[in-house]
Amino acid sequence: MPLVDQFITASPDAMIVADTDGLIVCWNPAAERMFGIPMAEALGTSLDVIVPEPMRGAHAGGMQRLAAGGEPRVVGTVVEVTAQSVDGRRFPVEMSLSMWIEDGNTRFGAVVRDVSTRRAKDDRLHHLAHYDQLTLLPNRTSFLEKLNVALGKGAPCTILLVDLDRFKEVNDQLGHAAGDAVLIEAALRIRRCVPRGTLVARLCGDEFAILLPGAAEMLQTEALASVIRRDIGRPFNIDGSLMWVGCSIGMAAAPDHGEDVATLIGSADLALYKAKAEGGERQCFFVPTLKSAASARRTLETELREAWEAEQFEVHYQPQVRLKDRRVVGAEALLRWRHPQRGLLRPGAFLATLEHSSLASPVGKWVLESACRQGAAWCREVTGFLMGVNLFGAQMKSDPLPQIVEAALSSSNFPASQLELEITENIMLNDDGCSKAQLEALHEMGVGLAFNDYGTGYASLAFLKQFPITRLKIDRGFVSNVRAQGADAAIVQAVLMLARKFRFAVIAEGVETEEQEELLRKWRCPQAQGYLYGEPVTTTDFVELLRHPHAASQQSPPASRR
Repeated sequence: MPLVDQFITASPDAMIVADTDGLIVCWNPAAERMFGIPMAEALGTSLDVIVPEPMRGAHAGGMQRLAAGGEPRVVGTVVEVTAQSVDGRRFPVEMSLSMWIEDGNTRFGAVVRDVSTRRAKDDRLHHLAHYDQLTLLPNRTSFLEKLNVALGKGAPCTILLVDLDRFKEVNDQLGHAAGDAVLIEAALRIRRCVPRGTLVARLCGDEFAILLPGAAEMLQTEALASVIRRDIGRPFNIDGSLMWVGCSIGMAAAPDHGEDVATLIGSADLALYKAKAEGGERQCFFVPTLKSAASARRTLETELREAWEAEQFEVHYQPQVRLKDRRVVGAEALLRWRHPQRGLLRPGAFLATLEHSSLASPVGKWVLESACRQGAAWCREVTGFLMGVNLFGAQMKSDPLPQIVEAALSSSNFPASQLELEITENIMLNDDGCSKAQLEALHEMGVGLAFNDYGTGYASLAFLKQFPITRLKIDRGFVSNVRAQGADAAIVQAVLMLARKFRFAVIAEGVETEEQEELLRKWRCPQAQGYLYGEPVTTTDFVELLRHPHAASQQSPPASRR
């Protein structure tokens, strides 16, 4: 057998030769295996036998053009086409084409390779690169590509960023398998809410994105967001356990809120941030003021970081008194920032930003340690001196708080029974089980737990049973407007009654006048704090208050809050 024939016979690729009439004159064993046609049957048969029916017209036209002396267009190149086996199965092949003259006759040759396996791998890789494997939604890469195409055409569109609100609780309480089940169900619910053909993607974690093509009315977008929030707000049944998750949504429209991908997504993200900052389970459309607010927040975060490194923070102390004799029995530790240009700043100027920054935990720990050291010094002068310290929500989430408190007490020799940690309603509303466990551990240590600003939010009476509260703090808003008659008076008296029924200690904040003090005494409120007894002051000035407790009451109450 000639070497050429041996090569053709041994080739793993199908080798086919046809004449100008498109009839097969050479068909190797690999072609037999690929197309399922024995050589004896293939020889003399039209090449149409391996061409799918819809493509035969174009194939025949090409052969006729070549037979008439037309210029070959694909000879000498590798093309990818669809072939067909004898059983009708279609599959992708790579075909290398050639043409030559043999004994005065034109011949057409093709080396054919089945690439269906490679194509399947390519498709699989493409799917992995462009789709989320848990929810089977398009992923961030795919969403950004499609959004870029939409914006590139200059057509208007709207995007919605959907972020689950209490997803971490699911993972923490029921495990990651339950979290995965919630993500899958959330994806299905979102897809049910949007119009057919709308792009829904999972960007990362518990965040989804929706692309609405065309000009959408704001009211229509708001209505869609409301439908999604309502559907996500329904309970998720995870193996018999009901979980309420909820979501927040940020929205932005092109070209008004951004003409490129980064700007448009940034606008929607700012709107989402606002919705989350307002407590979650809200929706917000981007407005330009959000961008300036974000810029100011970033600037403030940078300044706070510099202030922390430059040790510009201070702890001031406001006295807490026993009402029957105005004797100082404790203090509340309050953070201040001695700004190099703006002077001494009260918490209202920076606390909200600090609470949501990575500095919240280290600053909170520093305040706690400072207050415990100072409380230890003052309890030698005042028996049973109580030190109140406010907690950041971040301290409940990221720190082993009981160990940190225990270390602060131990290093300062301050008794646990004389430390009172003040917690806000948000800490309890956002409890994921971890916060409650830490508070119970602190209670077991003997540390007091005060419910700050009680009565101003949405806290139910159930919180007074669920959490190990030891003291209620009546908010200054009720105290400052209190009269012998009226709604504020009724609220103050109701809180005092609750405290007695639950056997809690109680203190009224914001006392500025003797009239307010007299009413509180009349209603048997045991303790108070406010500008009537002294504003928050430095350690040195607080020592003077301890020695001369009535001096502060002669001062005019400052206009601004603590």
